[in-house]
Amino acid sequence: MLKNSVEQFRRRRGVSKSHLARQIEVCPSYITRLENMDIQPSGQVMFRIAAYFKCRIEDVFQPEAANAKR
Repeated sequence: MLKNSVEQFRRRRGVSKSHLARQIEVCPSYITRLENMDIQPSGQVMFRIAAYFKCRIEDVFQPEAANAKR
């Protein structure tokens, strides 16, 4: 299972869920479910999110075990 920092990245950038959803071509409810960790994103969505935030995929998405160690 992957943990993610989508909400933190989104808030730091000052963008709404709707705006991010439009930019990465998903529906706003997808962003909500992703931030709540109700769903696991596809590789393509992870790539789009990282590209939007101009960072590495690993900066946004981490294996659950990696977060438990922090």
